[in-house]
Amino acid sequence: MKEHVEPTVRRCFQRYPRLRSMTLLLAQYWNDEADDAVHYRFVFSELETPDVEASSRAGEEDAVNFATPPGDSFWNDYNHRYIGNWPDNHDAIPAFAAFTREDCHQEMTLGEAYEPYVIFRRTGQDFSMEKVGQMLRPWLDGVKASWDAPE
Repeated sequence: MKEHVEPTVRRCFQRYPRLRSMTLLLAQYWNDEADDAVHYRFVFSELETPDVEASSRAGEEDAVNFATPPGDSFWNDYNHRYIGNWPDNHDAIPAFAAFTREDCHQEMTLGEAYEPYVIFRRTGQDFSMEKVGQMLRPWLDGVKASWDAPE
């Protein structure tokens, strides 16, 4: 979290003053190269707590979390590729797989595949973190990535 997620959260809050909160969501599914990759998405909001359901239904035109949708590359930039070196095929698996839903795939919607893990809230010049993720699959806690597991 400190190495990969918190710097992104800090940049978002600095760049977008109207943001009040962000929720980090996690999902595990096959996507191109690994069947056990753990993926992330953010729900950004002007609300104290992002409405993940509304965001899942609305996509980019999310009028519940935003008075007006972000007008620049905000959504795509930060939601899809800006956690620097997110280790989806390696370290994210033992760290987060246990907190993801079973049997997800890349064709599912945000609401179907992803689970909230942490809510970040702006606190003046900094932010707070509230872990909301529940361990859904304890047998995967600390499991090695298939790339890293001995054959």
